[in-house]
Parts: sequence; C-alpha cells; structure tokens
Amino acid sequence: MRILPFFFVSLLLLLSGCMSNAAKFQVNVGNGNPSLPVQHVKVFVDGKEQSEFLVIAPNKMAAGKPQKGNLPETMTVVWKDAEGKDFQETVRLEVNMTRPDFTGQLVLEITEKNTVTLTEVPSSGKELSVMPWAMPEAWEGSVSIPGMNDI
Repeated sequence: MRILPFFFVSLLLLLSGCMSNAAKFQVNVGNGNPSLPVQHVKVFVDGKEQSEFLVIAPNKMAAGKPQKGNLPETMTVVWKDAEGKDFQETVRLEVNMTRPDFTGQLVLEITEKNTVTLTEVPSSGKELSVMPWAMPEAWEGSVSIPGMNDI
C-alpha cells in the first residue's frame, strides 16, 4: 500500500515536467508558386540551422520540428528556384514585442516573386497544435477528397 502514494507523486512530477517542457512554436515553410517547386530549402532560426528540405512542391508546405523556448528574433530562408538560382531572405519576428506569450506556427512562405512572407498561426489552445487548422489544404474546396476516387 505504501507504493501507491509514491506512484501518484511520481506520475504528478512526470506530468508537470512534460507540461513545462511543451513545445511553444513550429516553423513551417510554404511554396507559394502555383506551378514550380523550390529546392534545397534551409531554415535558420537566430542564425542556427533548424531544418532542411530538398524539394517543396508547388502550393505545398513543409513542416519543421516543434521548438521549445523563446521565440526567435530572426528567421532566414535560403533556397533555389526551379531554374537553380540562389535566394536568401531574413525575416525579423515582431511578435516578441507584441505578444511574448505567443504559441503556434510561424509560417514562412516563399512567394512566386521569390520573396518571403511571415504568417503567424496561433494555436487553438494553450499548447502548440501542430495541425495547421487555420490554413486550407490544396484539396479543400474541390469536388473530391484525395483517396476517395481511387477505385
């Protein structure tokens, strides 16, 4: 019977530790070009490489790993267009000043004109929700749903 209180205390410590170490933000990269892919995409968060994607297809998004800690001050995206031309752009994150308690996704989109835009997608709850609920997928609004026409 003495082991039961020890079990509950251990469980409580484990759960509280998991809550305090929860991810706070996720950096995703989108390709806003409707017909051409982007290649060799690297994302640097505050100067440190965070993720790399070989190819991001037209109108698609690549998800980075959820991150803990403070939001970054800068994010840099380096990529090649479909013709192999190199591009790089750094975005400063203003959310630190306005909402230091922000939790959600930071979406960097490489536009058709080879510039980068930043969109903040707040989580629906207190913790990071890695599903981009506020961002429509390419098949939404279409007559069919992927996989349903495969007969």
